Formats: sequence, C-alpha cells, structure tokens
Amino acid sequence: MAEKVYKLIKNARVFDGKHAVLKEHANIVIENNLVKEITDQPVSEENFTEIIDAQGKVTIPGLTDAHVHISHNTGEPMDLVRVDEMAVRSTVIAKNMLLRGFTTVRDAGGITYGLKKNIDNGFLDGPRIFPSNAYISQTCGHGDTRISRACRRLGNGIYTSPSLDYEGSVLADGVPEVLRAVREQLFLGASQIKIMAAGGISSSYDPLETVQFTLEEMKAAVDAAADFGTYVMAHLYTSKAMQRAVKAGVKSLEHTTLMDDETGRIIKDNDVWVMPGPQAGRPISEFGINDISEIDDLPPEAKARMKKFFIVRAGNEICTEVINKYDLNIVFGTDSFGKPEFFEKKQLEDFSYFKKRFGSFKGLVAATGNINELFKLTTFQNPYPEGKIGVLEEGSFADILIVEGNPIEDLDVLADVNNIKFIMKDAKIYKNEL
Repeated sequence: MAEKVYKLIKNARVFDGKHAVLKEHANIVIENNLVKEITDQPVSEENFTEIIDAQGKVTIPGLTDAHVHISHNTGEPMDLVRVDEMAVRSTVIAKNMLLRGFTTVRDAGGITYGLKKNIDNGFLDGPRIFPSNAYISQTCGHGDTRISRACRRLGNGIYTSPSLDYEGSVLADGVPEVLRAVREQLFLGASQIKIMAAGGISSSYDPLETVQFTLEEMKAAVDAAADFGTYVMAHLYTSKAMQRAVKAGVKSLEHTTLMDDETGRIIKDNDVWVMPGPQAGRPISEFGINDISEIDDLPPEAKARMKKFFIVRAGNEICTEVINKYDLNIVFGTDSFGKPEFFEKKQLEDFSYFKKRFGSFKGLVAATGNINELFKLTTFQNPYPEGKIGVLEEGSFADILIVEGNPIEDLDVLADVNNIKFIMKDAKIYKNEL
C-alpha cells in the first residue's frame, strides 16, 4: 500500500461553500487528495510534504460551472467541423478552464469521453467532468444540428450530416427511440442525461416557443435515467416547456429565462434545480450588437436567431425576480461554447452578472456548495464518489482556491482571474502566486 501524503494549508480564512461566516485562522490538513481536517487549533508542521501559507486570504472550494459544452469550441456550425478538430481543441479549452479556477464542470452535451478519461488518469490537465455525452433531441428540435434542409435522413440513423453522424447529438422520436438513446448515453458513461425540451436561440429550424418531446417521451427519458440512479437535465426557455418537464420528473432546468410566477411555484414545490444562464444581459459577441434595432442588416438566418435572443433577454429580469421570490435552488452555469476567446471572457465575467441578479453570497454558493447537493442526484452514476465536490470540509476533494478579496461580500472578485492567487485540484497545485 502506498504511503499516505500529507499537505497543509495554514493561516486561511475558509469559506466552506455553504455558510456566509468564514472560519478564521484555519489550518487545512490534506491526506492524499482529500481534506482530512479543517481546524482553528495549532497544527504541528512536522511530517507534511508541503506547506502552503494562505497569508490570511480567503480560501474557497474549487469553482464549478454546471453548464458547459467543451467540445463545441470553434464558433462554426457543427456540420462544418471535424470531430478530431473539436477533440484536439478541447484539451486546451479544458486546461484553461482549470486555470480560471474551475476544478469541476458539468458538460451539457458533446464529445467528452476521451478528454475526461485522460484528465482523470493524469495525462491531461483539466477539471473533473460530469458528462452528459450526446444531448438527446427530437427531429427538428434544438439538437437537430443539420446545417440546412438539404441534410436528409437516409435511414437507420444515418444522416447526410457530420454532426449527427459522429453523435455529438442524437435524434430520437417516440418512446422506444428515447429509451434507446438514453441507455446508449448511460453505456458511454453519462453521469446525467441531457434532453432538448424546447426551442433554442442558436438553432435555425425550431422556433423558440416550441415544446419538444411529448410528456410520454420525457417520462421515458426520466424513467430510464432513474433506473440507473441518475436524473435528466433539460434545455428550455418557456414556462410551458418547464411545466411539462417538471411534470415528467426532470430535475434540472437549463436556462429558464421566460419563467413566470406560476412556473416558479411549481419548480419550488417539486424541488427542481435551475441553471439560469447564460446571462442575457451581455451583448451578442458574434455580431457585437446589443439592441434589436441593430439586426436589420444581418443575413436572414442570423436575423432570425437574434430575434429569438431578444425575446429571451426581455424575460431575463422577470425570471430573476421569480427565482428570488421563491428562493429556487440555483447553480452557476455559463453555457460556455464557441470560440476560445468567448470561453475566456464569458466564464468568469458571468460572476458579475450573477452578483447583479442574485447577490454575491447566493451567486457564490451557486458555484460551490449547491453543486454538492445537485451532484448527489447522480448516485451510483457519480464518476467521483470518493470525495465531496463544491464544499470545503472533511471528506471533500482537495480542490481549493485562495483568492484576493472576499467573494462572499463582492462576487466581482471572481470575475478577474488575477484575483485567483492559488489553484489546487486533487491536491495538485496548478497555480501559486501567493
């Protein structure tokens, strides 16, 4: 049996991921890759292989982004990109996420198996990944990524569409196809299942207001996931789609921007999680526009997508009010995808938007302690059962950040990567500017 390795972080002000009061003058004892003890009592510095002085700075759990698409990383339509190109680029995207302080991400659909495996075995640097694998969509749904109406289905699941051919997205119609699609993702190692339950902004052929999958199809996905001890997360914007998804047993609603009061109450009553990103207040970087009056000169398809965006933006304030009114369970998610520079700008910048919408403390807990509760829904599909994620306490993974400033009081601290002075994941140090 390998000899245990002990590390010490001393003189820390510890945020545990759940409570607003910091533990002062704390010593964090790490055994191998887990937190063994956090104490404000003196600790002998003998027998530690490494000692880090936090210098009285705030020490927090590693950040989690609960909605990313690591493999959607070129900014081009998926039908124009080879799968090997996306895979190679994913290695850099993942490493840079870790260097921004994200030690865990939930991937909301895409090709992640090889990346996750090689991060977990230490060959590549990157965050822990809770993979959904391919997102599951109905035909002519948000996950039907065909670039034009000339891309036909040939039969037996074969398409004249590269993105559907390599199964970053899977089309399923009717209960039997949905069951097969869910079970296939579980075989491929999905920790949770992602379905497209309504129209989206980036897709060309499904209006935003569409509800996708019948109640029976959604229930089939939920039942198949539940049989393997896990849950379904669903892409949607409208209240009608949200209510159908909750009725079907979906446990994590993604985006939710057009949520009304009745739907907020239903979500609360059913103890469903909400990922209320991306932040609709930001300009659309693809075109650099910020007002609907600026879209008239865009190409027709781009103009149609932008109209959908501004419908979503109009509902953002009401959605925020409903979430706060019912104190819904939220997690921090950015829907990061596209060109690498968009990942770089968006992922930390969204903390400033979360602060404006939900306040600093609630926004910080959404990126830390709430994740620990959400991930419990994966039960025996959890790829990392050895430790707790999103919290800083006995038994948690040694995924730890030390920051300049106090993000409990001002979440803008995390919007600037220069304020993150120290990054540790799995007890390995990836950044140390203390």
